[in-house]
Amino acid sequence: MSDDIFGKVGNELSENAIKGMVEEELSSHKKEDTSLPIIKLKLGLTTENVIDISGRKKEKIEKPSAGSGLRILASSDLTKVNQVNVIKLPDTLSQTQKLKKVFRYRRYGMQLRDVPAKMRPSKPLPEYKKQDFKKLRRYRAQKSTLGVGLVSPALIIFLLFSWMPIVKTFSIAFRKFQTLNSSDFVGLANFINILTDQKFLDACLHSGILSAIVILLGTGLPLFLALYIYEARHGSSLMKILYFIPFLTPAVPAAILWKWMYNQGFGIINSILTLFAGGHQVAIGWLTNSNLVLLSIAIVFVWKNTGWAMLIYMAGLQNIPRNLFEDAALNGASVWTKIKSIILPSLVPVMLAVVFIQIINSVQVFSEVYIMTNGGPEGASEVIATYMYKKAFLYMDIGYASGVAVFFLFLLVTITLFRMNLSNSRKGAR
Repeated sequence: MSDDIFGKVGNELSENAIKGMVEEELSSHKKEDTSLPIIKLKLGLTTENVIDISGRKKEKIEKPSAGSGLRILASSDLTKVNQVNVIKLPDTLSQTQKLKKVFRYRRYGMQLRDVPAKMRPSKPLPEYKKQDFKKLRRYRAQKSTLGVGLVSPALIIFLLFSWMPIVKTFSIAFRKFQTLNSSDFVGLANFINILTDQKFLDACLHSGILSAIVILLGTGLPLFLALYIYEARHGSSLMKILYFIPFLTPAVPAAILWKWMYNQGFGIINSILTLFAGGHQVAIGWLTNSNLVLLSIAIVFVWKNTGWAMLIYMAGLQNIPRNLFEDAALNGASVWTKIKSIILPSLVPVMLAVVFIQIINSVQVFSEVYIMTNGGPEGASEVIATYMYKKAFLYMDIGYASGVAVFFLFLLVTITLFRMNLSNSRKGAR
C-alpha cells in the first residue's frame, strides 16, 4: 500500500492531496486479512500516529500543521508490532504434528491446545456360564455338519445307485450261479475263462475296430466343421445348433431311424444311390454285410457325437491369438500353411482330449449295436457291451458276465490313467 502511495507522490502535490490519498488507501484495506502487520508511518507531524490497516484499531489521523513537510521513511523504519504469529509448541510433538498445528493456527487464526483424550472407564469382562459354553459348542457342531447335511442326500443316492452296484459286481465276479438264489464261490475261475473265451476276444477285436473307425472319422470331421464355422461370417450360431441337435437325440430313436435308412430294400440311402447309378437298382446290405456292418454303426456313432466334439474344437480355436493369423496373412501364408503351422500345433491338447473321449464312448457303445444288428450278422458286430448283456440275461451266466464287467472297468480305468499321464508329461515338458 505504501509503495502505491509513494508512487503517486510528486513534487507539485499539496499536503491535503496526500492526506486524501492515504485515507482512500486505508478505506480500501478495511476488510483485509487480520494477519496483516501493523505498520508505523512517520509523517512530518508533531505526534506519532499508529495506524492499524487491518481495521481492529484505527486512530484518528491529525491534520498536519501548516508549513510542515511529509517525510518518507526507509523500509528499515517500517516495524511490526504485536508479534502474534509466534506460537510455542511443546518439544514432545513430532515434526509432522508441529507442521499440522502451525498450519491449523495459520488457517483458523487461533491458538491450539493439546486436549488429552478421554479414557473410557474399563469394564469388567462378562462372565460366561456353563450353559453358554454348551450353546457355543452346539453351534460349532451344527456349523461343521451343515455341509455334510447338504451333501448327504446326493451322496446317499450316488452310493446306492453307483458304488454299491460296483461293489456287488466285484463280489458276484468270484461266484458261479446255478440259479438266482444259489451260487458257489469259484475264485478266479471266471477271469480265467474270460481270457480263454474266443467269443469274448472277438468282441474285444470288434470294439477295437469300431473305436479306430470312430477316431478316424470322429476326429477330423468335427475339426473341419469347427474351422468352417470359425471362419464363417454369417450364420455361425445357427450352424452350431444344427450340428449339435443329433447329440441331443436319444440313442434308441436315432438307432431306429438309421436302421430304416440302412434297409437293403427300401432304405433312403440305397434309393439315393440308385438315382446316381442311372436307374440301376442298388441293394447294399449295410447291416447284413459283415464287412460293412461296423462301418455303418461307426457312421451312426460319429453322426450323433460330432456336435460336442465340434464345440470343443471351437473353444480351442478361440483361445488361439488372432494376431498369429494376421501376421501369417501379412507374410502371404496360405490357408494350409495357417492350419499346419498355427492351428494344428495349438490344438494338440484339444485333439488328444477328443480322441480319448471318443475311445471311451465307442468302447461302451451298446444301444446302436443292440437295436440295429443285435451283434449280427453271425457275430460280426458283437462288441463287449452286447456280449456281456447276452451272457447275463440270455444265458443267465451272471458270474461270468460280472467278470467281463470287471475286466471292462479295468480297461476303461487304464485308458483314463494313460490319458492323465500323457497330459502330465506334456505339462512337465513345457
